Amino acid sequence: MFDGRAFRSWGHIIAGACVVAGLFLGIMLMAEEVVGNGARLTRAAVTIALAAFFGYVGTAWIIRLDLSVDEGLGDGTGW
Repeated sequence: MFDGRAFRSWGHIIAGACVVAGLFLGIMLMAEEVVGNGARLTRAAVTIALAAFFGYVGTAWIIRLDLSVDEGLGDGTGW
C-alpha cells in the first residue's frame, strides 16, 4: 500500500503525524460538540490525538525497518 516515499525523512514523518493527530483532534472536538455540552478540549480528545500521532510514527518506523531490510541498508534497524 505504501511505497515508503513519505517516510524517507523525519520532516515528512513528523508533518504527517501532526496532520493525522490534528484530524483526529478535530473529529473528537466535533463529537464533543454534538454529544457533550460544547466543543471542549478534554482528556479523551488529547489522548486520541496523541495515540494517532504515535501510531503514525510507529507505522512509519515499521515501514522504514522494512525498507532498510529490503534495500540491504545496513543492519535493518532503519535508523
